[in-house]
Amino acid sequence: MNNRDLELHSFVRNCGFKGEDMISVKNDASFRRYYRIKNKNLIIMDAPPDKGESIEQFRIVADIIHTFHLSAPQIESLDTKNGFMLLEDFGQTSFSNILNKDNESELYKKAIEVLIEINRQSKSKEKKLGTLKSYSIDLLLNESLLFIDWYLEKRNGKSVSSIQKKEFIQILNDFYNNIKPQLSTLVLRDFHVDNLFYLSNQESLKQVGLIDFQDAVIGSPLYDLVSLLEDVRRPLKRNLQKKLFEFYIKATNINAQDAEREMRFFSIQRNLKILGIFHRLSIRDKKNNYLKYLPNAVKLLKNNLQDPFFMNLVNWLKQFKNHEII
Repeated sequence: MNNRDLELHSFVRNCGFKGEDMISVKNDASFRRYYRIKNKNLIIMDAPPDKGESIEQFRIVADIIHTFHLSAPQIESLDTKNGFMLLEDFGQTSFSNILNKDNESELYKKAIEVLIEINRQSKSKEKKLGTLKSYSIDLLLNESLLFIDWYLEKRNGKSVSSIQKKEFIQILNDFYNNIKPQLSTLVLRDFHVDNLFYLSNQESLKQVGLIDFQDAVIGSPLYDLVSLLEDVRRPLKRNLQKKLFEFYIKATNINAQDAEREMRFFSIQRNLKILGIFHRLSIRDKKNNYLKYLPNAVKLLKNNLQDPFFMNLVNWLKQFKNHEII
């Protein structure tokens, strides 16, 4: 047993349980590990601080979500210094587990209503969000550069010069400045069906349980809508996606054309990042199970790059032949 495991078992004992009470849960793309407690609605999060994981950030965002009168796991015990947390377990009823053709539209609409409520509450509790960083163009660009580093260079063996990188950055920067996203709301960043749970013991919007929000920022209300409707893990049929977009537009009364252009930008940025991150997971971390989603990411990129507004990026990509996107 290594030092990290010894620290974990010490935390579990301090919570009143034994090592044999823990059942390992499938890990995600991060360095976090999860363990269910047998016969209890509780789960252990192991988030090593030396790997950049933050228990404190999870606690801060959970508190914000609770002030919005929405459902985040209740925290029972935490060790901020060592990165351990005992929290409420939402169980097996993730949207991805229970979605079918009969409830699909209803569940997605419920998730969209949660996003609308988050946006509404963010405006009334602006001071509460002050501790979070903004999803600024600098952060978006840093994420997008993962596409160059891990997809073009390490995966495809392309050589990208410093001048070409500067051109790439300038192109995305120009898109952003033209679109002018409003950074006004709590953005959970991984708002998709794997991270949404149906809680039958709750009512109204609290029926949607939220997890995996420790990287939340202040950003555009449309970013999480893109995460939901253009999810590489579970692509939606075009007609349903269109109906859900119209549902959001009608509920928020925003300009549909402007919203669609902004969503295209965020989808392009998000999928450039995904191509980089998922290849990094495979090459560096030997986690290959995310590679199966890459064709969906490429398809989403191709679809959104058909908009002539993004032609400069298309032309930039044409410099690098023999890849799937162009």
